[in-house]
Amino acid sequence: MARQDGIRITRRTVGALGVETGDAVFWDRDLRGFGVRVHASGRKAYVVQTRGLGGRLKRVTLGRDGAMTAEEARKSAAQAIDRIRQGMEPFPEPPAPEPTVADLAARYMEKHVEANCKPSTVQAFRGAVEHHILPTLGGMKLSEVDRSHVSDLHVRMQDMPAQANLTFAVLAKMFRLAEAWEMIPPGRDLCGATARRSASGSCPRRSTAVSGGSLPRRRRDGCARRRRSRRSGSWR
Repeated sequence: MARQDGIRITRRTVGALGVETGDAVFWDRDLRGFGVRVHASGRKAYVVQTRGLGGRLKRVTLGRDGAMTAEEARKSAAQAIDRIRQGMEPFPEPPAPEPTVADLAARYMEKHVEANCKPSTVQAFRGAVEHHILPTLGGMKLSEVDRSHVSDLHVRMQDMPAQANLTFAVLAKMFRLAEAWEMIPPGRDLCGATARRSASGSCPRRSTAVSGGSLPRRRRDGCARRRRSRRSGSWR
């Protein structure tokens, strides 16, 4: 790879550049570390080369000529060079994709329902999620869902009121957990008071068999009195 110095990288100069064999990098005379690599095939790409903290050399390809203009490449190069010299990556990390209702539903089922509920409850809540919530809201980003979407879902299920109430409560619980998990900002009460009048959307407590020895003292004493009364033939 040959190195060529001292050109001003513009749309016109880049268009006129060419090499007969291999490839060569032509460096900009104004922005040190900004260049364009030219291949014998005619392909051209904008590049950056500079040293970061500690003197380590860093090389980065910005993009292909045609996909970006020379002026766009110059601006991107200036930012990348500045970041590298400060010890950072040449390009900032892209923001994480915003979670959807489907993402929230998967986490709700795994982290909350399946971890805390008995099998019959898991099945009921999964049915509400898979058959009613996901087909309607699954592809929406959490920030896009508002009360009108929730209300529309509830209205469409008016011919199955019990299932509608369960689905509504599950959805309300999902969004409360989304706040706790910091997937959405706090204070978004999408379901309002209706959800609080419906089922909780949480897992009911698992019932536990209670032995006679664990009954409260008052109940044990009452049972003993009734047994004594039956043996004596009288009730008190």
